[in-house]
Amino acid sequence: MAGGSIFAGIFNEPYDIKDSHSRLGVIISVAPAFLILLLIGNTFKALIILQMMLTIQLSLTICMQVYLTSSPRVMGKYANPLGTKIMLRTIIAVVSGLNVLLFASFFK
Repeated sequence: MAGGSIFAGIFNEPYDIKDSHSRLGVIISVAPAFLILLLIGNTFKALIILQMMLTIQLSLTICMQVYLTSSPRVMGKYANPLGTKIMLRTIIAVVSGLNVLLFASFFK
């Protein structure tokens, strides 16, 4: 449903599963996970791989949020000060590092 909402929003439409844009967004969101389930016989292993992919996406989301909230053009006078930027970038580094370690440990 999230993929359908986002995809419908790209076309400035509300989410409606009967709409072709919403339906296409849902299919685009579900197809990769379904293909991974088909390619990997062990469903538990597939679940772990999908969760690792989600943690990689989390790092990208954090980076985008820090970028937007640190931009004076976007936030104006409410943009993050230097100390907050340093703290947030440290959090990004820690989360990304842990994701890399998780990913590497899974294939050992």
